[in-house]
Amino acid sequence: MPSQKVVIVVGGDQTGVAGLLGTYTEGYRFIGADRGALTLAEVLPQFDAAIGDFDSVSAAELERVKEKSARFMVLPAQKDETDTEAALAYAITAYQPEEIILLGALGGRLDHLMSNLWLCYHPRFKDSVAKIVVQDEQNTLRFFQPGNHQLTKDADKKYLSFVSMTPVKKLILCDVAYPLDARDYDHPVALVSNEFKQDKMTFSFEKGLLAVIQSKDKKK
Repeated sequence: MPSQKVVIVVGGDQTGVAGLLGTYTEGYRFIGADRGALTLAEVLPQFDAAIGDFDSVSAAELERVKEKSARFMVLPAQKDETDTEAALAYAITAYQPEEIILLGALGGRLDHLMSNLWLCYHPRFKDSVAKIVVQDEQNTLRFFQPGNHQLTKDADKKYLSFVSMTPVKKLILCDVAYPLDARDYDHPVALVSNEFKQDKMTFSFEKGLLAVIQSKDKKK
């Protein structure tokens, strides 16, 4: 049976990724994209797949990845898709998951960061965008399409932000410190630093695409 959840470690900033991997129990599939596969090889005794051109790892590191990955796929350095896009496409095809967690996708190079966030616009992933969760030590980001939604508070996160990736119609926020009643935005906007009033909140909108982020301040 296909796994219902997949964790993809991509090749961005690996700070805290090893710790986050420890929060995912058995039953998850694990895929490494480029240098993210090396992190998996260092943390797990075995993982499901390694995908990328691997231009950011040494020969010795590459051998470690080969030993630990059940499937190893080398991509050409010159290609029309990123390693992250290739890994995401493989996860969708191979496992038909209900949730896809991306680790190592935030921080590091700004072009890589924006490329990872821009996955929500990719026609190839249109039907899967609502399944994607982007996570690091401080943030959990999910994409939402029009409809009625309920969100549960992450126990360790204080802030709740709504970032419209497109114009949005009739955005309603309930059970938050700063509610909103059927507001239209004709351009992308960031509504940041809201907060849950309890452990759950609801929101809805009629048109557009939202990135919803739960976050916390970095420890000093």
